[in-house]
This record gives sequence, structure tokens and C-alpha cells, in this order.
Amino acid sequence: MTGRRLHLSTWLLAGVLVVTATACSQPAMTRADARTFARQALIHIGFTNVQVDRNMSLASYRSPEPRLQKQKSVQVWRTRSTVPQGSIELYVPRKGNSAVFVRDEASAGGPLLSDRQFRQLRDFRLNPAADRRRNRLQGPTIAAVVLAVVVACGLFFAVIFGRTNRGRPGDGGEPAADSEPERQPQLVV
Repeated sequence: MTGRRLHLSTWLLAGVLVVTATACSQPAMTRADARTFARQALIHIGFTNVQVDRNMSLASYRSPEPRLQKQKSVQVWRTRSTVPQGSIELYVPRKGNSAVFVRDEASAGGPLLSDRQFRQLRDFRLNPAADRRRNRLQGPTIAAVVLAVVVACGLFFAVIFGRTNRGRPGDGGEPAADSEPERQPQLVV
């Protein structure tokens, strides 16, 4: 019986881990998430009074760099923001956490972002959809961890107590050396 329970527990734990792992894929950003990303990214690199246009479009983007030409295109939200010094267009991937393209233009003409701001934007990470999902999965994740610990403890104790009970008479193991041999029925003719 213990072997069956042990086997069932192992499969149950494996199932919980598989479900938890598959539930953790990168969620897609909504239009509102892309606006939040653009605003927070531009504030992060030093702009104030950031206005993100509500009209944005869904598009595909493939990097023009020759070494990345073989990669498939990425679905992005094309966001357009204005700041007092000019305008910035960011391509925010639907499934990701960083900008994949930036087009900036100062009001006076020329580039708006400094090299330092460009590096900061390149390193900026945010995915509001993932944050929402993480908050929603916090309870089930804690439950899965507790279940895994309980199953692991059960397996540990089953192995420990299973080994200490072997060889005792009446437990299904080998008979003790000083016990009487079992009598066989005899046929009388």
C-alpha cells in the first residue's frame, strides 16, 4: 500500500510542477501595458511631462542588423510619445519586457536621446502584464511549494521507516531466524 501511495504522490508532484511551469510563460502586453511601458521608460531615462499617444498600432518588427536577419519578426506595439524637447517612437514587443526599436527627434531637429539615455533605455525592463500574472499566480505557487515540501517529507519518512521495519516478523519481510518454520498441510491416503 505504501508503494502505491508513494508512486501516486510522485506523479501528483510531477503534475503540479508541470502545470506550474507551463503557467509561467511570458504574457502578452495589452495596449494599456505598452503605454505604461513607454511612459515609465521615458521617465526612467530622465524625461518629464511624458505624453504617450493613445493611438498606437500593432505591427511586426524585424531587426535590420545583418546578424539578426534570420530571426523571425516580433509582434510589437508602436507607441509615439511627446516630451517638451521632441518626440520618441518606441516599438514595444507584445511578449517581452524591453523596447526593440527607438526613433527619436528633437523639436529643433536631430536626435533627442543622448548616448547615455539610449543605453539606459536599452537596459530598461518592465512588463506590466507579467507583474499582473505574477500577482495572480502567487497563491497557487505558494500552494505548489508547500505541496512539494509535504510530498518530499512523506517520501523521506516512507524511505526511512520502510528500511527500519524490514526483517521484523509479521511486517511482510523476511522471517526472523528464531521463529518456527511454517507447517505445510500433509495429504493422508
